[in-house]
Amino acid sequence: MPSTPLRPTATALARDPIPVELIAALYRASASDFARLVAHMPEYGRARIAAYCVERERLHQLGVRLAATCGEAALVKAAGAEVGAALFAHARSETAEPEAGPLPAPSHLQMIDLSGGATEQAPQGRARAA
Repeated sequence: MPSTPLRPTATALARDPIPVELIAALYRASASDFARLVAHMPEYGRARIAAYCVERERLHQLGVRLAATCGEAALVKAAGAEVGAALFAHARSETAEPEAGPLPAPSHLQMIDLSGGATEQAPQGRARAA
């Protein structure tokens, strides 16, 4: 999470009410339905809903997902300069493709004695002598 709280000002949210039915439809939508729902929404409308949702724990991911469809200027206009910029950066970092690399190492390795002996646990980074 960024160090700046993603909480829009009360005046930014009080301009126009946001229909609860629309938020519920977006929350329940599959990826294709989500894309269809937001395709015809103006960018500023998406930014306002993103600013509203991101401050609520249950709707936070929806807010980030919506923010990823908005430009920084729309988010700044909807949520204020500091919060809008932070939300823009947060949405871009959340939706960035992870780099390909090795899988994370397990916390422990399970060692198996191939000669038919018992299984034993070894801490990560330690190998049993053969």
